[in-house]
Amino acid sequence: METLDKPKLKILENDAEYYQALDYLKSLIDEGPVQPGTEEENYLEVMSVLVEKYEEEKGFKLDFDKSDPIDWLKYFLEENGLQQKDLIPALGPSSRVSEIMNKKRPLSLKQIKNLNRQFGIPVQLLIK
Repeated sequence: METLDKPKLKILENDAEYYQALDYLKSLIDEGPVQPGTEEENYLEVMSVLVEKYEEEKGFKLDFDKSDPIDWLKYFLEENGLQQKDLIPALGPSSRVSEIMNKKRPLSLKQIKNLNRQFGIPVQLLIK
């Protein structure tokens, strides 16, 4: 695995710093459990707080109470590097996917079940 540069512990000011910190955190997590009470654990905690603060300020995070099913679906697509066309098997033809993603048509129960089964998206996020 490629060794990533350890970002400095400071307020994240731009997307480049954010993605560098995020990549480094992911690499730490992928290495396995961090020993409690170590400098590595402290770094992980502080950098996680900085990343979370940046996400909140930039609107990357979704508020569960204020988000609707389509917001969650868009978030899921973005987080998993997927496109709307990837939803066709679960939602139906591209025109229907487009209507749903543009909030012109609600998700049906069958579509919600399909999204849960095919992508593992929790049903409670897709029901409003």
